[in-house]
Amino acid sequence: MTSLSPSTHIGFEPLQRAFAAYLKETCLYPGLTLDCSERAGRLLLLAEHRAPEVGTPRDLLKELESAFRELVPTVGLPEADWATVDALAVRVYLKLKSVAQPYAMHTFTWHPQDAVQVIFPVIAAPPEIDTDVDTGVDAAFDLPNSLPDDLADAAAIDPDLSAAKANTRTNSPGLGFSDAALALPDTAVQPPAGPGWGQRSQGWARHGLRSLRDYWSYGLAGLILVGSGACGYALSRPCVVGSCDRLEQATEHYNLAQATLLVGDPTGDDLATAQADLQTAIDMLTPIPTWSAHYDVAQGDLARYEGNIVFLNAIVRAQALANEAANLSQSPPHPVERWVKVHMLWQQAIDQLSTVSADSPAFDYSQQKLREYRANYSAIGRRIVAEEEAEANFNTAIQTGDLARQRMETANSLAGWQLAAKEWQAAINGLSLIPQGTMVYDEARAQLRDYQAQLNRASNRSTLEEAGAQNYHQAVQAARSAAAAEAKGQWTLAVTQWRQAVASAQQIPGDTILAEESGVLLETYQPALANAQNRLRTAVALQTLTTNLAQLCESSATPCTVREDASQIRVVLSSQHAEPLRQAITPPAADGTFAFTNQLNPNSQQLIEQIITTSHQVDRQVAVYDAQGGFVARYRPDLGGFIKN
Repeated sequence: MTSLSPSTHIGFEPLQRAFAAYLKETCLYPGLTLDCSERAGRLLLLAEHRAPEVGTPRDLLKELESAFRELVPTVGLPEADWATVDALAVRVYLKLKSVAQPYAMHTFTWHPQDAVQVIFPVIAAPPEIDTDVDTGVDAAFDLPNSLPDDLADAAAIDPDLSAAKANTRTNSPGLGFSDAALALPDTAVQPPAGPGWGQRSQGWARHGLRSLRDYWSYGLAGLILVGSGACGYALSRPCVVGSCDRLEQATEHYNLAQATLLVGDPTGDDLATAQADLQTAIDMLTPIPTWSAHYDVAQGDLARYEGNIVFLNAIVRAQALANEAANLSQSPPHPVERWVKVHMLWQQAIDQLSTVSADSPAFDYSQQKLREYRANYSAIGRRIVAEEEAEANFNTAIQTGDLARQRMETANSLAGWQLAAKEWQAAINGLSLIPQGTMVYDEARAQLRDYQAQLNRASNRSTLEEAGAQNYHQAVQAARSAAAAEAKGQWTLAVTQWRQAVASAQQIPGDTILAEESGVLLETYQPALANAQNRLRTAVALQTLTTNLAQLCESSATPCTVREDASQIRVVLSSQHAEPLRQAITPPAADGTFAFTNQLNPNSQQLIEQIITTSHQVDRQVAVYDAQGGFVARYRPDLGGFIKN
């Protein structure tokens, strides 16, 4: 379990007192206390309070950041190397007093030049090392002050060596390496023992002797020099001599990384910071050589750090994939191909998170993100299905609409228009299934308006055609009924049916397919109606005449009859009425007509008037015969009188 115990509180008392006064004065949050410390070159602010957790921790953390920016220019910061940099990393934690781990974190950067008045104590430069002091070792081997050429080359290859040398020139605590990490014991490199060493070398230099002894001496000196350099290089590697500050510093960075990962919901910047902390811890332990007494401990820590950074790298890669997927998902709708790519990115992010081990500090965070990513993966899967269904429905609707248009162009019957309307309705139903937010939604809405107009047209035409067909069938049926009534002499019913047939034929709309048939029907039905009406008038007149004659001839030995022939109406009278009429005929006039004299009795006069009225009503001739079939007279309505032939 990662601990947030501070590495050092030295020099932070003024800042802590200022924060305490600020929290008391502002009552920012009940019972909130704040502890300041420095860890691995960062300033840590640990804010603690009693349960429960703050509902909106980000707001409180922002307030603490603002307070820090206001208070630091007033109270200053303690002496430390990191206090002189251009930018200072500050991390604020929120923690319950009864819980070991913080539940929220906020990181920001403070720039001294942005403050109105920043109080940083001047850090005194370390004292210069007196290189004139005689240490008993040749100046070329004085490692604390200068590096020999071969070690300088090694420092150029290995930055840790250069950093180690630089750290011997500062008194800052907790940073770099200790002096013991680079200092050599006095006996590390000694010149060859023996009397007269200095005199012999001076003599050889002065006299320039070139004997075999001289060459042996130079060879021995070179061997000592090379051996001393190799020994110095081996001893100058990190954590070879004395204690190993790197272990503690790497642990500090590792703890910071764990604390970052264990806080609620770290942001992308937090993950990057934790990643950098872990990498720094790894970089600090990697150079420790195998001959170091701390090598085994370093390797154990290094294995743990490297294992954790593998999982953290997987989380960072997953988050990068998730960000890419989220960015590609912006401003929908998108084609199916793009959603498929987003779907694959979410799957790749899930695969990365699935590699995080349960013993990793980031496991809980990875599981939280895994649930989110799986939900997003499922949502995008549904989006793909919706897009595919929308595209399929759109294509089907377009095909159905094209078919409906062809139906309308070739429709020549009610069934054709009804089928066209049905096809339009099916196309509209398909477009209505396309949900908003899909790629083809806008185009579907435009097509929907056009298809609705076409459906209205087809429906209206179908309604007209249906009405026309119905009237046509009613007209035909009424005509059939009229003809049947005529066959039975039911002229009243025949007239009624012919009138219905004519009316139905006239109600067939003029712009329908059966409009032409309507004209054909009327050409037949209207004359038939007129004929039926004439026949009805004739039948009524004959019925009246027959009734009157029956009354007149009621006392006669022979009845009076009325019969309709093809060209005239034939009236047969009994001799009782026929002879008086024959005798009362006057001579014919110039036009051939004659009249009856006034010698007729009232009954005969009434009979003559009834015959004249009937003839005019039916506009037909009425011929009068006696009971033996003898011709008496014929009334012609066109002449307005009786004739003898």
